[in-house]
Amino acid sequence: MIKTYLMLIVSLLVSVSALAQTETFRLTDFYSGDGIIRLQGKSDAIDVPIPLSAATRVNSAKLRIEVTSSQALIKKRSQLYIRFNNATIGQVAYDPDRPSLVSEINIPTALWRPGFNSLTLAVSQHYAMQCVDGNAPELWSEVNVYNSTLTLDTAVGDKPFMLESLSHFFNPGIGGQRKVALYTALEPDTSIYQKTLPLAAQALALRNQYQPLHVKHAAFADNYELPDVSELLRGTSLSDRVGNSLDRSNATSKALNDEFWNEDNIARFERSAWYVTPQKQQPIHVLVGTVEQLSPVLSDDLVNEINGAFLKTQNTPAFIVNNTVVTPASLRLIVSGTTQEEVYEAAKALSVMDDAINPITQVTVLSQSEMDASKLQKHEVLTPDNTYTFQDFGVATAQFRNEGDFRKRVPLRLPADFYVPENASVKLLLDFGYGAGFGPGSVMNVSVNGELVHGLALNNINGQSFRDYQLTIPARFFKGGINNIDFDVTQRAPLAGVECDDIPGSHLVFQLDDSSAIKLPDAGHVAVQPNLALMSETAYPFARFKSAPASTINIPTEVFLDSALTLSAKLAQVAQVPLLNVEVALGNEISTSTSAFVLGTPESLSSVEQAEFSTAIEATKRWSYRLQNNMYNRIRNFTEDKSFKEMRIDGHTVQQSDLGEQAVLTAQRHPTATNSDTLFIVAAQTPDLLEARILDLVSLSLWGQLGGDFFAWKNSQAPSLVMQVSDKFEVGEADDKWLHLRLWLSNNPWYWLFGFIALVVVVSVITYLLLKRRNQQVQDSW
Repeated sequence: MIKTYLMLIVSLLVSVSALAQTETFRLTDFYSGDGIIRLQGKSDAIDVPIPLSAATRVNSAKLRIEVTSSQALIKKRSQLYIRFNNATIGQVAYDPDRPSLVSEINIPTALWRPGFNSLTLAVSQHYAMQCVDGNAPELWSEVNVYNSTLTLDTAVGDKPFMLESLSHFFNPGIGGQRKVALYTALEPDTSIYQKTLPLAAQALALRNQYQPLHVKHAAFADNYELPDVSELLRGTSLSDRVGNSLDRSNATSKALNDEFWNEDNIARFERSAWYVTPQKQQPIHVLVGTVEQLSPVLSDDLVNEINGAFLKTQNTPAFIVNNTVVTPASLRLIVSGTTQEEVYEAAKALSVMDDAINPITQVTVLSQSEMDASKLQKHEVLTPDNTYTFQDFGVATAQFRNEGDFRKRVPLRLPADFYVPENASVKLLLDFGYGAGFGPGSVMNVSVNGELVHGLALNNINGQSFRDYQLTIPARFFKGGINNIDFDVTQRAPLAGVECDDIPGSHLVFQLDDSSAIKLPDAGHVAVQPNLALMSETAYPFARFKSAPASTINIPTEVFLDSALTLSAKLAQVAQVPLLNVEVALGNEISTSTSAFVLGTPESLSSVEQAEFSTAIEATKRWSYRLQNNMYNRIRNFTEDKSFKEMRIDGHTVQQSDLGEQAVLTAQRHPTATNSDTLFIVAAQTPDLLEARILDLVSLSLWGQLGGDFFAWKNSQAPSLVMQVSDKFEVGEADDKWLHLRLWLSNNPWYWLFGFIALVVVVSVITYLLLKRRNQQVQDSW
């Protein structure tokens, strides 16, 4: 009994230490601005939000700050304050004789909390003992947030692993799991590959929110082989394991191994996750399959409990021999059922469940309603021709105090295929107010997607309050997908009128209420394709507002399954909902009913119909080189424009070559679809290279740079080339024939010219005939 307890204690200690890790992050990993933060004026501050997974325990944290300050700043009064969750953890005194310095600060572990932690860098800057002009240009300091680092020693917490913990492990914060293995039987049913595995991958990726999730597929054997542990047994007395029947000097390795594998040790080995290949930063793995398929790795008691769509979290113990870990402890999620359909139902429940209300280890799903792909894809999407308050889509009241510059961002999500006439407008009905004592320079500016649309001076000395303050904004400032309305408020104290006498701005207050509303116009649902930027922002055309047609991610063989699962998970993250209409299709036959993603190598893509494509990726490639459009390059060089522009060309270069380390993503009109739709192709030279490039593509740094319809890259930093080379076409339902006609004409402007010329000719002919007839009548009257 004592040995058993000791073994359990050792198992726990080993499992905890195996999951501990030390990582170093740049502050730019948490800050979306420039690599240099400039703090200007007599006082300024910047907040850097640092997310932490609830499943992670911080053992130690060290912050390294690299800062450069103005030589005009005086000692003692000029300082940089470092606060963490409102507690001051460090002060750096500026010295004009040492304008560049590096400081290291330890962050107390007691200050860390799950979710977002606020790291505040604030300055107090002076160039004189008194009479300081707060806007003087010499009042500045710069923090190099790219070179500044945060080093964390973390470990997985010791809380029980329950369903409510899933969102703690798969979390965008520090310690969140970025890689997961989905285990199935060696030969699972077709629907497991096609439907259930992609949905399970999406369910976990949605918990990661915006952080990409690398999904791997693995299979376990029906029968296990007991490992040879004789070498591990030689280090201790044999009497502890095999009794005195064998003499140590004469025992053979086989005898040692055979004697060790008694019923108790075999049972202990079976309870461990013997089929798992140990991976760092991957504490959780997933078992997917019917109860019959999973029976080789589940206990008999657990097999008997599965009588429907089944979800369970479970701790597997480590298997230890002579203080050496043979199979590490792990956490596993089981997605199972008695039939393939029940396994799929379990995956659907996993994709929509709120983990926090499931502080248990297992559930059996009895029924589900409203689990329709088209209904789910309207989640958090505002419907045109409706009025919404800010509170309706989760934007709370904002209140700004003291002197300074403040911003309130109001994000809203419109249908990806949002399309309105050019004269349509969106109305903002704002409820806001500001207090008394605002000085010159106090303003509120309103921007939509970076475009300034309104400004208001806050110049009433007694303050003012507005209700239903109406702004009419052209709808062309809005786009399909995520839109950002920014309220930039500058608060300045009044002028004292006396030299060397400042009025503090602590009395200043501005409030924007959540009762403010937005009124959307009626809109059609048409999108212009191909458009990789729209796909990266909204997952269109795989996620749509009015319908959710079945779509596929086609792979030539199972070797490409990991890439397909990772891509499926990313598309769900972008859409912010599980894509029940997206499946993985194995083989060379591509769906002709709707849009599709095709993954492969140049050789495997030779079977895909690409005769009409401007860019074809096969064993023999057809490229649309930039220099084949001379006018485009002249304009681009003249304006020094380094971005892509729309380019439609007829010339091609056909060549036979490899792709090398590079991958290519193209989007073009589906050549065989029954309706207008888009075919996406991702190609790399080998399956392994394709998986690596897919991981680069879904990264936070590269995915946001998608654009045009041709995208080439070979790392996660920047694309090699971005172009728009194909003719555009329309996809969707306009609901209004005139609206659809206007959209078609706006994307084919030459028809306007031809129509205008034809109209002029017709009017001219009619005028000529009328004048000729009139002239004949006049002559007859003579």
